[in-house]
Amino acid sequence: MPEKREKKQNLILDAAFELILEKGYSNTKIIDIANKAGIGKGTFYEYFESKEALVLELINTRVMQDYSKIRAAVCEMPAARQKLTKYFQLEIDATLKYKANITDFQKEFMRGNTEISMKVLDAVHGIVLLQFESVYNIIKEGIETGEFKKVDPFVAAACFMGSISFFMSMLHFESSPFKPSGFLNIPFSNDANAALDCIFNGIAISE
Repeated sequence: MPEKREKKQNLILDAAFELILEKGYSNTKIIDIANKAGIGKGTFYEYFESKEALVLELINTRVMQDYSKIRAAVCEMPAARQKLTKYFQLEIDATLKYKANITDFQKEFMRGNTEISMKVLDAVHGIVLLQFESVYNIIKEGIETGEFKKVDPFVAAACFMGSISFFMSMLHFESSPFKPSGFLNIPFSNDANAALDCIFNGIAISE
């Protein structure tokens, strides 16, 4: 693809990504995406035949590719704990890169919205399964090598993913211009190491 065309396509994808997170899929119209990208509505159709086609491209370029890179980087770590730490850190990097929580983007397509096609839902589910499978396998590996306790790896992976999701959401809200005034009315800590310490060591004092 010529550099000029690729640059404009990326502008459209960036605009769509931000708008879907801000307004939701159904409330994001093609004209909204075109306006935010600084192009005409007709120009949009020179790049994508529909909003669905754009979203599929968005998932494959903005989300799936990044998670494939995360998975590859995590696999290079020598031990299970280091792998989960790397995974957590790369999730933060993705949040800061896109100024948004990728998990929130995924959730937008998992709300039972009948306007969203099965093709899009299948693509999103593929990402979720990729994430969960990666974490599940790391935890299972850690159990087998004696690095982690003998726990249910499915439950442990669900807890880990849930912790990441909420932490990333808070990180996004803290830096978002749409943050509600006095959000939660408590100080927010973006200390990833503290979050990881709670995940790995828990909060209970050993008796």
